[in-house]
Amino acid sequence: MLSSDYSLSEDQPKKKRVRKKWFVIALCIVVVSCVIITNLPVVASFLDKSKEPDFSVYKTFVGQTIENDFGRLTLNEVMMDDNQILLNATFEPVEDLDFDYQVFFIPQVLVNGQNFTVRNGGQTIAQTDSIYTIYNSVKMSELPQNEKLKLEIRYNDWNWEKPIDKPWVFRIEALQEQLLEDRIIFSVDKAITLNDGQVIKVEKVVSTPISTTIYFQSTQSLQESIAFNILSESGKTWRYDSSYPLNEEHTQWGIRFDALYLKDKMYELIPVETGDRDKELGPVIKIGEK
Repeated sequence: MLSSDYSLSEDQPKKKRVRKKWFVIALCIVVVSCVIITNLPVVASFLDKSKEPDFSVYKTFVGQTIENDFGRLTLNEVMMDDNQILLNATFEPVEDLDFDYQVFFIPQVLVNGQNFTVRNGGQTIAQTDSIYTIYNSVKMSELPQNEKLKLEIRYNDWNWEKPIDKPWVFRIEALQEQLLEDRIIFSVDKAITLNDGQVIKVEKVVSTPISTTIYFQSTQSLQESIAFNILSESGKTWRYDSSYPLNEEHTQWGIRFDALYLKDKMYELIPVETGDRDKELGPVIKIGEK
């Protein structure tokens, strides 16, 4: 049973792809064609069946395997979230392929034939010398609200010198009926003036058992998003996990809190600096109803 609020964690251009160790991933912002390095330990916990709470009702189990010259890739399952798709796959490289956990996949995902991707993150975990688990978090500018979505998942890119000439391509139907039923939408539609005179407008907050996202727009292009803390009536604070632009102009943004499900009636949104999450940038926004 889910508690009212829970959280598993509180707290360059493409030519310069970098290899990192363990929970380090690359986030490819498609709209500006660059790769960012950041942490993503939470995706694995969502897709790991041994973890609690149980997210199986939001997953579509696939179990389809495709082979090419690099090896066998099995798409195990897909999990839908609010404007986000989480992927779990198993890779078995061919015997002479020099592959390790420092290589991460960057799949392209089409939804009902359209590309909504704004950011793509990946993580590779070695299970044995010849078997690797591949996790991906694909964030979207929007997603159709149908209970079933047609997905084309193309594993056609990775942070490696070797091009994937014959990509692994999976075509499946993913279900999001339960997600649409369980999500909670806080309509906000409120503009505030920050301490520097900039005006932003928080449009809504969408919370699911998988994540919570604050959607806001700015009157001018932002090279870096502002951040938000979320404060409950009981005084508990959550700090954001990632921020990303939703359009090419960088005037629409998503601020995501992983593994945070807001089920109480009232919360406060506190704008803060990305580099100093205790430094408030403007007035508090109250959301919800008493």
